[in-house]
Amino acid sequence: MDRLVTMHQREYFRLKLDPPLCADMTIVMIKGKTLEVGSTSVLIEDISGGGLRFLTHLKLPVHDQLVLQFETNVFSQSLKMYGHIVRSAQWDVGINEYAVKLTMEEAMHREINRVVNRLAIRLRQKGALPAGSFLQGDRREFLAAVRLREEQL
Repeated sequence: MDRLVTMHQREYFRLKLDPPLCADMTIVMIKGKTLEVGSTSVLIEDISGGGLRFLTHLKLPVHDQLVLQFETNVFSQSLKMYGHIVRSAQWDVGINEYAVKLTMEEAMHREINRVVNRLAIRLRQKGALPAGSFLQGDRREFLAAVRLREEQL
């Protein structure tokens, strides 16, 4: 029984973010080929040193050869994370949810884990959000505005 419990435990503590973190997401590589494309705004719903879950209006493939970059700000510190999509689901009409496995140097996994743990402690103790790119408003309205802005480009 203990073995089954151990197999399903996460390697890193995962923090649900409410409100979510706004981040810029960019596709940086497909099948080993580096790309230079624009970015889009997404909402990070939860995060750990090993992965994150985000919302977007885009439809993306679940593929380990599609490398994404996420840039956001927490505690006035810029965070840049890389990973690939491992799961997708429809969150709402026109909004998709994706789970990402972070694929970076181990030192960066540890740094993100430190930030996540610090954020969890801060939220528990003070209940107030620290400086960062947290959403001020409704998820659906934010993502609809992102879609509209991109359609006008």
